[in-house]
Amino acid sequence: MKSGLDISEIKRRKRERFIIAISLLLVICLGFIEYRLIAGRSSLPPSGNLLIFAIINLNILLILLIIYLTIRNIVKLVFEDKARLFGAKLRTKLVTAFIFLSLIPTAVLFIVSMQFVNTSLRLWFDERIERSLEDAIFIGRTYYDEKENWLRDVAVVLSESLSFKCLNEASILDKKCIREWLEAPQNIWAGRSIEVARSLHIIEILDPKGNVIFSRRSLSLVDQLPELPQEQLKKILTSKQMDIFSTELETGELLEAIVPLGMGKGDEAQGALVVGYLMPQKVSHLLSAIKKGYEEYQALKLYKDPLRTTILITLFLITLLIIFVAVWFGFRLARHITEPVQALAEATYRIAQGDLDFSLEARGKDELNSLVRAFNTMTQELKEAKRRAEKASLELKRSYRELEQRQRYIEIILQNVATGVISIDRTGIVRTMNRSAELILGISADEIVGKPYSELLTPIQAQEFDQIRRDLISSSKGLVQRPMRIKVGDKDISLIVTFTVLRDQNGRSHGVVVVFDDLTELEKIQRMAAWREVARRIAHEVKNPLTPIQLNAQRLQRKYSDRFDSEEKAVFQRCLNTIVNQVEELKRLVNEFSSFARMPRLRPRATDLKALAEEVAFMYKESHPRCEFQVLVKDDDLPLIEADPDQLKRALINLVENAVYAMPDGGTVSITLSTSSTNSQAPDHQSASEQDEVVIEVSDTGLGIPKEDRSRLFEPYFSKRKGGTGLGLAIVNSIVTDHGGKITVEENVPSGTRFIIRLPRKAPSNGKNSTSSR
Repeated sequence: MKSGLDISEIKRRKRERFIIAISLLLVICLGFIEYRLIAGRSSLPPSGNLLIFAIINLNILLILLIIYLTIRNIVKLVFEDKARLFGAKLRTKLVTAFIFLSLIPTAVLFIVSMQFVNTSLRLWFDERIERSLEDAIFIGRTYYDEKENWLRDVAVVLSESLSFKCLNEASILDKKCIREWLEAPQNIWAGRSIEVARSLHIIEILDPKGNVIFSRRSLSLVDQLPELPQEQLKKILTSKQMDIFSTELETGELLEAIVPLGMGKGDEAQGALVVGYLMPQKVSHLLSAIKKGYEEYQALKLYKDPLRTTILITLFLITLLIIFVAVWFGFRLARHITEPVQALAEATYRIAQGDLDFSLEARGKDELNSLVRAFNTMTQELKEAKRRAEKASLELKRSYRELEQRQRYIEIILQNVATGVISIDRTGIVRTMNRSAELILGISADEIVGKPYSELLTPIQAQEFDQIRRDLISSSKGLVQRPMRIKVGDKDISLIVTFTVLRDQNGRSHGVVVVFDDLTELEKIQRMAAWREVARRIAHEVKNPLTPIQLNAQRLQRKYSDRFDSEEKAVFQRCLNTIVNQVEELKRLVNEFSSFARMPRLRPRATDLKALAEEVAFMYKESHPRCEFQVLVKDDDLPLIEADPDQLKRALINLVENAVYAMPDGGTVSITLSTSSTNSQAPDHQSASEQDEVVIEVSDTGLGIPKEDRSRLFEPYFSKRKGGTGLGLAIVNSIVTDHGGKITVEENVPSGTRFIIRLPRKAPSNGKNSTSSR
């Protein structure tokens, strides 16, 4: 039942088994190699110590590897026990039991084995054995030296006898004498035993060139004796010193002595005497065997400590291996016991996590597999129950999505409706505010939501509002509508406010919904329309009698001016001039009223604002030298706009005239042209020709306009200027409005006033002003 095992765990176990198998194989191979090296120590090269040292190090590495694996498993077991993993307690008990069961006999075996090894090594390398070998070597060397000294004495006696007997007066060896004398050994030794002479296996006489003068060899050496090298013979003859050397032959070891001849009567040797003695093969072999055995013993003695270390490491390695096998077997046994139960526990966890498709494989008929089958049955029942629950959940989600979509739709409507909407709970805390309410009241929803509504109003307005809210909540009225004026920033706005009580299906009140519209612009339009109607009637009623009055005054001047004397004529003329001048003034006022009441029809065409502004500035430069007039263009590609140039020129002249009047001591009048987009998210790379609006700013550095007067500047007949009609800015406002634009006034920094006109690139398509449209 391996369903509970992780794939990485299975791979790790396979890897550990592979490492264990390789380690065991290496232990066996290295042990065998080490045994062969020690058994064949006589054939070891000089680097044999290095090889054994390398094998010992490899054994140490294997020991470290097994120690690592053993400690790793034990540490893992400890951490699993601390982490309270499933089956950790059982694994700990089994591994501990196996360690103790294997450790005691292994330790006893290790101690006994080490004692046996130490005893064996002590017996192998006992001093008596070494001393016996040294004595045998000494005996063999003594025998060898005695034979060598005997051969040297024989060679010296023989060479002296030959030199005495066979060397003529010319210091030349007589070959005939040599043969005769050597063939009679009894002459040679002058009374010595003839058996000594016969014991020599080689007697040869050589001339200085190496040619054999006389030779007598044993039959066994006829074909085995190699020729004497010329270099060696020449060296002996030159040095006049005897030389002894040995040669290994098939029948034994041959000792040869070479002695120069003729050294008594001349400076140069006349030849050489070669005598040889063949040591018996058995004696030679025994001497070689004793020497070789001693050398091998000395070599083996060098391996005493490495051998002890190697055996100790091997025993320690076997001990650790037994402990490791015990630990590993304990793990295996515990795993075989706990894996089925662990698989069932992991399956239960997966079921708890929602994986109901998971099942266990039952492989038998025992109690555990019966539990597995019961578990699989439970899983199927849970899966069916989950399917039914998911179906019900889908229905609930569908209903929730519909409600959410409906709520989102209502929120979209509230955010996009032009009417301001604010919801207030029973305690007077603002809960929601739509975008239109933010724009009308000039406040962000984040600043007021969650706070009392009284922070939006003056104390008197808050009192009135609170009374209305309480009356609505306590009474059965559905709604109340009231006009209100509140101050937003520097201006007063007029609102029509509707209060509606929020009630649930049980009739309980949950607060108030306040719906309001900004009537400020509507009131301005209504006032403007009323004033235009008044201006139209005044112009109509006043203009009719003005012409007869003027004509009659002129007729009186022509007809009766000659009938008065000089003094009366002057009075008469002054009265008539007063009448005519006042009539002209009244006509001018009537014309102003007419212009305001009925603006001329727009005739839009492509208009260059820069040229128009420069023309107006040029007109005033000549007549007002104390003032500076400048035209600034912020965008190089300022576009042409569809507008009535005459009307715009009239508006600019009016604004510049007011600016000049506001600077009696001189100053600067600036006409600034730029472009902007009505879309706040227009891209930065959009060119001026692609923008939606053109902005005209007329600013001065004069006295400025008080804040309390700015909201009434564009109302008809409102003027602070002496002799002003109060229609100039109203006409400017009408011209801008007829072009579909908007005009505002702001304070200029550091001093003065700034009028800002925003015009669309295209004039309204109907081409009519507000008056004609009415």
